[in-house]
Amino acid sequence: MGVQAVKIDTEGVATVVDLGENTLKGFYEHIGCQWVDVVRLDPAKGFDMWIDDEGAVLAEPVLNVVATGIARQHGFDWQPYFGTVVFAASNDEGDTIDLPEEDRERLLAISKRWQEAPAR
Repeated sequence: MGVQAVKIDTEGVATVVDLGENTLKGFYEHIGCQWVDVVRLDPAKGFDMWIDDEGAVLAEPVLNVVATGIARQHGFDWQPYFGTVVFAASNDEGDTIDLPEEDRERLLAISKRWQEAPAR
């Protein structure tokens, strides 16, 4: 088993995913892209959001409302985020590690609330 993370798609649906032993390859696979970038939402805690580095410049970018909302809760309010994202954790050396269970559960709960909300 590889690194455990949470993927949130553009519909706001969250799923726990296994990034495998090669986490970079896992990010490419689960995000569905060729270039990734990391947004260190909480560096002290090692809470990271991995995004498609070209998501905003695609011919028809799709806003990820849930991921943008989560980023804004962490003070990243200057831009929206597009496409599928993956939340993972990192250690003091910057290595990607399992997202703690409480963060996985929190993200799944946010997704569930989003899915249950009245039509926007």
